[in-house]
Amino acid sequence: MGNILIADDKNESRARLQGLLESQRLRMITACNLGMAVPMALSDPPDLIFLNMSRSREEAWTVCQALRKSCPKARILLWVEGDPTDEDIALGREAGADEVTSEIRDQSDLSKFLEVGLAEYSVTCPQCENVFSLQERPVPGARVEAQCPQCDFLIGVLHHGPEAVTVDPPINGQAKILVVEDTKLFRAYLTDILTAAGFDVMTAQDGVEALEYLMQDLPDLVITDVLMPRMHGFDLCRRIKDHPETASVPVIMMTQVYTREHHAQEARGLYRADDYITKPFEREDLLARIRRFLPHSM
Repeated sequence: MGNILIADDKNESRARLQGLLESQRLRMITACNLGMAVPMALSDPPDLIFLNMSRSREEAWTVCQALRKSCPKARILLWVEGDPTDEDIALGREAGADEVTSEIRDQSDLSKFLEVGLAEYSVTCPQCENVFSLQERPVPGARVEAQCPQCDFLIGVLHHGPEAVTVDPPINGQAKILVVEDTKLFRAYLTDILTAAGFDVMTAQDGVEALEYLMQDLPDLVITDVLMPRMHGFDLCRRIKDHPETASVPVIMMTQVYTREHHAQEARGLYRADDYITKPFEREDLLARIRRFLPHSM
């Protein structure tokens, strides 16, 4: 199972489910209310979704319908404290849920929802020949980092098979690009594209980490996601442009959520982004945009 979304406005039950998933070393994103589930799913598409409908069944069914449209391949589980009624089950199924069940309280309750989807995403460690399952799905053109649980050997897994990760020292004269993206899989995908194009790539998981990096080193260009935890991409762009030492660094913003024209206009006008691109995008389109700002780097 590659990515799991939990939407639950009750701290206790959300923390319990997080703990169960963390014990399985599964990757998850969490929303503290149902309203956050759809934008988070659009930003980081999940494979499995847990929705707590105990507080508001009507809202849960509405959110479930929206998630089914935006994430048609995801498996959606609606759960409720106590036992679901026949009406809960019928309306949940009608909203697009794969299952409607009672609260998941232990590993035995959880295991049946995690059995499907891991078998085809396994890798054999080239160091000790241990076979283990991946926690993220590799996609064409992207590398997923995996560490063997038996010998800790680091492996870069492409969608057609594993390969050992090698880190090459930066070449003098390479343009340096800072990639700010909270999704590990997409961060690896961008890193592969840019590295193959001859750039020296640095990465940050969110805007806060990016600002910490910018205080120490100045990249030639920043590519940042918009919807991120801790600091929104719009706020990161504004702070880059407000600071005299970083104001001249070109910023390309990317998004899968804020796709309307007025969002792009706002990014370029209010937040002074140099360019704005929506996901998914073609590799050559991204590189062409970069060439506008770094014409002598490629």
